[in-house]
Amino acid sequence: MSSSSTGGSIDKEYALQPVPLTARLSLIATVMLWAGLTLDPSAPYLASWWGSAFPFATFIAGTLLADIVLSIFSSLSGYMASREGLTYALAAERVYGSRGVIIPSLWAGIVCVGWLAFSIGVVAEGFVYMSGLPSFTYYIFAVLLTLIFSTTAYLGVKHIVKLSYIGVPLLVVLIIAGSSLAIPRWGAPSMGVFDATALPLVFGLVLGTFVNGSIVLSFDYQRFCRKPLDTVLTGFINFLGFWSFIIILSGIPAAAAGVDLYGTYIKLGLLPLALITLFLLAWTSADNQLYSASLSWTLSLKTLGKVVDRRKIVIAGVILTSILAIIKLHTFAIQWLSLLTSISLPAGIVIWTEYYAKSRMKLAETTKTWNIPAFIAWALGSLVIYYLYVTRGLWYGLLIGFFTTFLVYLVIPRK
Repeated sequence: MSSSSTGGSIDKEYALQPVPLTARLSLIATVMLWAGLTLDPSAPYLASWWGSAFPFATFIAGTLLADIVLSIFSSLSGYMASREGLTYALAAERVYGSRGVIIPSLWAGIVCVGWLAFSIGVVAEGFVYMSGLPSFTYYIFAVLLTLIFSTTAYLGVKHIVKLSYIGVPLLVVLIIAGSSLAIPRWGAPSMGVFDATALPLVFGLVLGTFVNGSIVLSFDYQRFCRKPLDTVLTGFINFLGFWSFIIILSGIPAAAAGVDLYGTYIKLGLLPLALITLFLLAWTSADNQLYSASLSWTLSLKTLGKVVDRRKIVIAGVILTSILAIIKLHTFAIQWLSLLTSISLPAGIVIWTEYYAKSRMKLAETTKTWNIPAFIAWALGSLVIYYLYVTRGLWYGLLIGFFTTFLVYLVIPRK
């Protein structure tokens, strides 16, 4: 197995080179790897809000529609990643330029760490609430949990997979148990009257939860798929399957009684199960985010002329995550999700356009330092989505933004 050197150590995670076929994983391993990410602690937190704020029929429809789109996004990125063996940052380097890559790779890492801090904040608050400890212990939990969850990210993808093999089956059982126990206690939620006017909002909120993950993390993990078809199966199983599963099932007690998944356990006298579920949801997801951030930032530093061991980037990510969790980033959910959608989606569309339309399935190493047309398309697409969808609330804003990014980058001639 060949591997390059990063800062004097062996690059076993292939942060700066394509993954060779000898290092690829089986389909079940990539599915479990992704499942650990999509079984995320933010889902019960968000679903408890959405399940009680919208008619349940609208909530389900919006979730499934968004997850179909996320599955497609994941397949587009994953197919490229498997064929080329590239991380998101390495693919972005070939599109945005050898110097220009620093912007999308830095942004991708920031988003991953932001989501990690979001999850840590939710978990730390949950621990304080369920344990009845003083509020100041939130900050202790935030730092302590970040340190624990970073261990598998530090050790690498094989250890993340090992954790997923343990955590994912147990989490599936716990989540089904929580929802099943809620129905006899409070009854099944009423489907309510389908509200078509609220559907775009639900769709956008659910899309925002994983729009960055479906683009960025699909590269970083599905590059380990042995066959391109495996990436499509992995994307749909995890977004349409696992992500829909946890959001909808977590929304059942919220819609029926205004109680979230963890509150269900507590009211039934099952506090230990609530704590175990919360802990596992956080760990299986958090290490994925930190690992992906370390890949993107390793290339960012290389672009600046500093080749650094990926594991040192993990340590820096732990410090930044702790700071963001301490300031309680998770309290800005709507603003954060809207910003993610408007910026992360067009950045990925540019890469897809280059690969599938301009380069016709060949992503050669770039000779450019800055690919200005790529940044123009990214900026215009982001502005269109932010204005039409985020500020005006027009459901077709995402669609117009998608085609704006695609067409602008497609028609601008190469220099």
